[in-house]
Amino acid sequence: MKQQPGPMRILSTEEAATDALVTSLLGPTEDMTATTAVIPAVPGRRRRRARSSRAARAAGLLAGAVVLVSSIAGAAVLASRSPANNGIPVAQRPVALSGASALRPDVLSAQLPDERAPRQPSAAVAAPVPDPSALLLETSEPATPEVTVGPQPQVDVVKRFYELLTTKPKSAAKLLSPDLVGANPEEFVDSWGMIKLVNVDQTSLRPDGSVLAVVSMQELDGGWLRLEQLFWLTDTTQPRIIGTEVLSAQRS
Repeated sequence: MKQQPGPMRILSTEEAATDALVTSLLGPTEDMTATTAVIPAVPGRRRRRARSSRAARAAGLLAGAVVLVSSIAGAAVLASRSPANNGIPVAQRPVALSGASALRPDVLSAQLPDERAPRQPSAAVAAPVPDPSALLLETSEPATPEVTVGPQPQVDVVKRFYELLTTKPKSAAKLLSPDLVGANPEEFVDSWGMIKLVNVDQTSLRPDGSVLAVVSMQELDGGWLRLEQLFWLTDTTQPRIIGTEVLSAQRS
């Protein structure tokens, strides 16, 4: 007898929707209709078993996608709430100072946050008595200080400038162009009254003729300022400082 095709099962609306979702996620698989036609004995049971397996795989994929999207969204929210420059100490950020302001320790100190513990008031410490002969020289108009120059006169002038700042700031000002001293030379001199010690840690002559200096300065309260400063000088027998810029500064 001629073999008749097995009965075809019509899917319900919910089953059809599930089958379409699974197919879109996992792609087409074997032709279930053909399988049902060849094996008509248990078509409903096999189709339900295959559909359940595919639905379980689809559910797993959907759950993984939801977790991934949630993680990405959470990371984006946390990144947007993170403060700028997180992890960089405020006292070590670069300070942009150039010209006359770069030669004023009071201006530099005001731009650096003081994160040190408040100092307890203590008994007044007697200030060192300056040399009377130095006072006499400073009251009159000082001459341009002599600088012993060697193979790198620009470096020698920068070193001499720092050497004079705490003892003879007026003489140190003579190594600067007038615009670097500022409109009021007395303000320049007074600003260095807050510094009691200057150490030139390092100097180097750069290919363009400028001088890079690394300097540590101790304030009257015992704190230290450390800065990297760049100087430009004239190309003369005894150079004069005509430009300067603070590259970085920090307080300790």
